[in-house]
Order: sequence, then structure tokens, then C-alpha cells
Amino acid sequence: MAVLGSMLVEREAAEKALDLLHETDFYLDAHRRIFRSIHALFSAGQAIDVVTVCEELRKKSELDGVGGGSFLAELINKVTTAAHVEYYARLVKEKAILRDLIAAATGVVTACYTQEKEPKAILDEAQSSILKVSERQSMQGVIEMKDLVHEVVDLIERAHHSKQQVTGIPSGLKAFDKMTTGFQKSDLILIAARPSQGKTALAQNIVAHVVVEKNIPVLFFSLEMNRHAIMQRFIAAQAKVNLMDIRTGYFKRELWQDLTNAAAHFAEAPLYINDNPGMTVFNVRAISRQLMTRLRREKKELGLVVIDYLQLLRGGGGRQENRQQEVSEISRGLKQLARELNVPVIALSQLSRASEDKTRADNRPKLSDLRESGSLEQDADLVAMIHREGYYKPMDPTLENKAEIIIAKQRQGPTGSVAVNFQRKITRFLDETNVEEPAYSEDTQTQFS
Repeated sequence: MAVLGSMLVEREAAEKALDLLHETDFYLDAHRRIFRSIHALFSAGQAIDVVTVCEELRKKSELDGVGGGSFLAELINKVTTAAHVEYYARLVKEKAILRDLIAAATGVVTACYTQEKEPKAILDEAQSSILKVSERQSMQGVIEMKDLVHEVVDLIERAHHSKQQVTGIPSGLKAFDKMTTGFQKSDLILIAARPSQGKTALAQNIVAHVVVEKNIPVLFFSLEMNRHAIMQRFIAAQAKVNLMDIRTGYFKRELWQDLTNAAAHFAEAPLYINDNPGMTVFNVRAISRQLMTRLRREKKELGLVVIDYLQLLRGGGGRQENRQQEVSEISRGLKQLARELNVPVIALSQLSRASEDKTRADNRPKLSDLRESGSLEQDADLVAMIHREGYYKPMDPTLENKAEIIIAKQRQGPTGSVAVNFQRKITRFLDETNVEEPAYSEDTQTQFS
């Protein structure tokens, strides 16, 4: 109660408590709900006091459940100053750890008495449960320099012996992979473009290569298209059949074999799709964690998370008055997800109309064109932008399939441009030197992005 009262008195105290505590550290459900509401207000950059917290709880129909406004006033009366919030928070943390320890120990005792498992299995579970409790009070993220130096030297030595150009998750585009060395663990990658430039197609090409060719599990969030439309695009690109022909049914019968073969490849591929349109960044993080846990039980590892696309995500901290603040929260949340799960996270992003401004010498996108938030370019480890000159000059047939992927930012490597071939009728990107002829009807002129 003293912690919550301090958070209601002073915003700085709220920030300190939020750094030290999680809502599960509170024993009473009412206290958890109040802490959660304060966290939502803080994340949204709004004022934190009795009035705003009451309103936040009322919106969630939780105000009566916590004791009403009178209980919030009682919390403030518990403290004379917010200066001691860190001391109060540590007490709450310690009690939470003790409760977890009691629960873990009780589970071990129960397992010993029931003897439903082998003693070795019980011992292993006991060690694991106690370790999880101990991690709550450890100095997370602190490492001695001598340990760090040895780890980095080992990494350098392994790189010297293996001499691999691609050390991360490959995209399937050799020239692009050579410049990026693949998508690295814990990196946030942005693939940005104006509408109809091919960002969804590029993302799906990467996913198809990873799950079909490399058999690496991928989680794909589609906030724009439903699962059937997504799968049609995957199969069309893999079978090299015109997507419009598949949708209308006007394709040659001899292409059935290619389509069924492509479908069979994906049927066996470790691809997981979520097409819920109303996702928050917290939903994305929760589902990703759950899938990673499930895969680990199956002795597998999640290799890549893809979000199509970032601007359709919502922040998780309540109503945001400023869309830029919300996108900043989303950007930080995705970067935290990449770090937490230690996997590359690819997020597609829209570019602003600035690249189409007539005052520009050309239509090539720039890093400053990232839409709605400067934090996107700040949080991202790699920013790749798609540019197709033929989109702006449709009368020039020499530009029809030409495209380039502009690496506008890369923390651990060079920036520059990679020339690729975009076969828009089958929504597929290929290396410029590896162009394959798709099977499609000549009269189909529909363009896909």
C-alpha cells in the first residue's frame, strides 16, 4: 500500500517503482490492478494521481473491484513522503521472492511424497524451480570484463575458423546477405517502402526461404491480410504461378503439379501464422514467448519473428494522444522482444509521402522518410528500403522488373544498395543474376505489393 501510495503522490516515485517491480510481485489482486493501471498511464505519458487512476480503473470496470476511489485516497494516507519508495518496493520484492520460494519448495515436497516421478526427475525440477526464484534477485545483465573478453575472443576464433559470409538468418538473396551477413539474433530489422513497392512480398520471400529451405521456425504476424490470402501468396511465389490466376482459377491445368508441390512444402514447414488484426505490441510479445516455450519443449528454437506491418500495431499502455509516442512505444517493445527472445525481429513499415515529393530530384527513399516516429530509425539495427523506379515510370519497359534494396542503416555493417529483380505477377524477389521465368497468363496485369 505504501508503494502504491508513493506512486500516486509523485511521478518520479512511480518510475522508480516500475523499474523495480512487476504486477505479479503484489499479493492482493486489487493492488495488482492498481499497479497495472498506473503502469498504463505512465507508458502513455499521462498524469498519475487519484483522479486519473480512478478513471483508468473505471474504463476497465475495475474501480469497484479495488475498493473505489476511497481506497485510492487511503493509499495516499499511508505515506507522508514518496522519498522512501525504493525501500518500500524492495520489501515488496523480497516478500514476492519468499512466496515464490515457498511455492517452489511446496511443489518439491509434494513431488517427494507422491513419488509419481523418479528421484532424478524430481531433483532436476527442484533445481530448475529454485534457480528461477534466485534469478529474480540476481544482478541481471551485469558481467565481469574478464568473462566478456573470453566470450568475444571465442566468437572471433569461431568466425576465423568457419569463415562464413552469412552468420545470421539468410534472406535467400545472395547479394543482400553478403552485405548484411544475414539477420542477426536480438536485432530489430525494418523493411520499409511506399505502398505497392513490394515490402510484403519481400518479407514473405524471406520467410519462405527460412522455413522451406532452412527448416527454421518462423512466427508471422499479418495485421493486414487474412491467413488464406497469405497462404495463396506463399504458394504462388513458391510455385512461380501468377497470383491473379490462382485467385480467379484461370491457370493452366499442367500447373497443378507445381501448386500442389509448393503447398506440400509449406505443409511440412515450421511456419506459424497469426492474422488477428487488433494486435498490440504486448500481444505480439506474449504470443512470441508462448510459441518459443512450446518449441523448446519440442527441442526446437524459434528463429525469426515477422510483423506485417508496424503501423497497424497498437501500443499496450492505454489511450495515446500522440501517435508518434505510440509508435515509439511499439518500436521499443519490438526491440525489447528481439533482445529478450534473442531472435531477429523483422517489422514492415510504411514510408511517408516525402519520397514522392515533386521537389525531390528522384523518388529514392531516405531514412528520414520513416513514417510517424524518429524512434524507428533509432531503435532499428537494420533499415532496408525498397525502391522500384519502374513504379514511377510505367511507360519505360526496361524498368518493369528492376528494383533495389537500399540499406539505409546497419549498426554492424555497411550501408548501400543491392540490385534485385522483382517479378510482381508472382510477388517474388530474386537476385539480379538469377532471374526465372514465371508461369502466368500474358493478359494479367494486376500488381501486388
